[in-house]
Amino acid sequence: MFVGVARNADAADLPQVIPMHFERSASVFHQANAGGGAPNVGASFGQKKMPVKRPSGGKPTKARSGGKRIDELLGGGLPFRSCSLIQGPAFIGKDILLSQFIAEGIRSGIPALVILTQSTTSKFRKTIVEMDFKLEDRERSGLLSYVDCHAKTVGLMGKNPFALYLNGVGDLDAVSHSIDNFQSGYRENFFYHRLIFDSLSPILRTHGINKTLSFLTNMIAKTKAYNGIAMFDLASGIHKPEEINALEHVMDGTFVLKEEKVGLLMMVKGLQDVKGRDWVRYAFDEKGFDITGSFSYNYIK
Repeated sequence: MFVGVARNADAADLPQVIPMHFERSASVFHQANAGGGAPNVGASFGQKKMPVKRPSGGKPTKARSGGKRIDELLGGGLPFRSCSLIQGPAFIGKDILLSQFIAEGIRSGIPALVILTQSTTSKFRKTIVEMDFKLEDRERSGLLSYVDCHAKTVGLMGKNPFALYLNGVGDLDAVSHSIDNFQSGYRENFFYHRLIFDSLSPILRTHGINKTLSFLTNMIAKTKAYNGIAMFDLASGIHKPEEINALEHVMDGTFVLKEEKVGLLMMVKGLQDVKGRDWVRYAFDEKGFDITGSFSYNYIK
């Protein structure tokens, strides 16, 4: 097991990070609908509309990723209202990086939406529960919800009461509408939310680059309007370079992951305030993902 991962950054270490404890403006809950246990999520989660509470301490600029040294590299964390692409092959820690981002938020009262296109809700939960043993409590309090586009495609009947199960990714309008319902509800009750999309690859393979870009552009615009911070997985090696470049064009940044003889390497493209643009070593295990190599403002070893 890797034990060198630096865990959560302290507020004192990262003065520009979004304050991690927001007072919720209303209790949030899920109701089973006639579709068989999926959450019925309205713009106000069935609650009386109340003023959204804002964090104190000035305008927020960054949100912690869950890896202390990643946040140091990023100049404090992920920029507010940013959307990032996580690009790399399988078995290289992308799922851990995404799960860690969600776990860091829900532990501090920040709601999250997980969109799954190549993994079931139950499988994803096995990853994130390693980072947050109070996962069920977070779900019951409305902090974590799922849009599962995979379970039904492999013949499984999803039973998680906090997941909305769709019939695959063939109907992008249905996917988009479902995401929008969750996000509009978050906007009513929280200052901001987190979102991960695991993965864009099935959508790109099914619909091609033009429809994928249209779907993604609309989703990113709404995510930013709803004060969201999003991370999107994309498998490398199975898409054309020009398709990857087109997807990067609508993002604020990209985390590129690869494996070399020297170990696992990550490079950050785009985003603001990043201290270095070269490759840096990282490591991961079931508990987390973080940088292990040294870096400075101008050079990463």
